[in-house]
Amino acid sequence: MRIVLVIFTLSAVLLGATSAFDRRVNWTESVPPGIHQRVRPVVERGEWVAVCLESAAEELARKRGYVIDGPCPSGLTPVFKGVVGIPEDRIRVAMDGVAVRGAAVPDSELKEVDSPGLPLEHTAEGEIVVTEGHFFVTGMNPSRSSDSRHFGAVSAHPIVAGARPLWTF
Repeated sequence: MRIVLVIFTLSAVLLGATSAFDRRVNWTESVPPGIHQRVRPVVERGEWVAVCLESAAEELARKRGYVIDGPCPSGLTPVFKGVVGIPEDRIRVAMDGVAVRGAAVPDSELKEVDSPGLPLEHTAEGEIVVTEGHFFVTGMNPSRSSDSRHFGAVSAHPIVAGARPLWTF
C-alpha cells in the first residue's frame, strides 16, 4: 500500500510540474513517450506539432477513447503528430503505404482495423496535392497511429503548438 501511495504522489508531482512549465507527459505511441515541451509551432517537414482534432477525426477519437479530455474546442487534448507533407507536396496514398514527393514513409501501410480490431476508414487511394494552409501528418508509429492517412490533411488553425522532446524513454 505504501508503494502505491509513493507512486501516486510522485506521478501527481510530475504531472503538476509539467503543466506548470508548459510541458506534457506523453504515454502514447504518436511521438516518443516522455516529457515534451510545448513550443511555438514550426510547421515544416520533420517537425512535431500538437493538433486539435476536428470533425470526423474528433468524433472517432472521442467514440473510441483514443484521446483524453483536454483544452481543444472539441473538449479533447491535442495529439502529437509529425509533419510529413507541406503545401504543394504530392502525396501518394496506397494500401502499401504513403509516399511524399516520391519518398516512402516507413511503416505507413493503410490498415483495415485499429489496435482493438475496430474497422478504420482511410483517405482515398491515389495522389493528392497538399493545398495552401494544410499539412499531412503522421504519428511516430504509423502502424498504430490515427493520422492524415485516415482523416486527410489538417488545416493550420488546429495546430496549437510545436513539441520538443526533453526526456524520452
